[in-house]
Amino acid sequence: MGNDKISSTKDIESELYALINTILNAYKKFEEGLINNQFFRRTVKNAINELLRFNFYLNEENIDLSLLLQKMNFAEQYYEAIGILNKLSSLEFSSNSDDNTTKDPRSFAEKMSSTVLELPGITLKITTSFITLMDALKLNALQERELIDNLFTELLKNMKKFPGLDNLRREIKRIYESVFPKSNYGERGNKSSEEIVDEIYQVFKEFHSKLNYKA
Repeated sequence: MGNDKISSTKDIESELYALINTILNAYKKFEEGLINNQFFRRTVKNAINELLRFNFYLNEENIDLSLLLQKMNFAEQYYEAIGILNKLSSLEFSSNSDDNTTKDPRSFAEKMSSTVLELPGITLKITTSFITLMDALKLNALQERELIDNLFTELLKNMKKFPGLDNLRREIKRIYESVFPKSNYGERGNKSSEEIVDEIYQVFKEFHSKLNYKA
């Protein structure tokens, strides 16, 4: 899928078919000993990343995945692939990856598999958290510490549910700690609300661009 726009229903179906079959075929070859563990991990991880991007596109275009699967008569294969992703929790899925964002070899596969199933809801929660936090900062500036504190916490919690956002989550945490330094609990930093909103918005844009989702 990459950066290319899917131009038709046929293209959408072909993309989904290719992604799911990549996972199924890689797993079959891995079980048969035709490909090694490293190649299997890399192949499936790439397919999962593309599947995440694909789900972002469906969400953007208001396309119902369940209806698409029904139309394609492809639900059985789709959920078989999801089942394989669930099984990957026992593999050291990210220990030798190029993007080693987690120290727990089980958590990457677990997060990825749940994300594929729950992506529209998680994406909406993260987006809503970003927007609500920025709106609150614009409207209330930094006068209501408890509100802003809770909104930062909610955003960080929602971002934690999405795989591959560790760097962005650390950036939000850095912004949060610059607003309310731990060493001066009860006080706030010297940044204006406008400066904070600008910093958060940059992370917000990175979150969307990460999976080719236009803000």
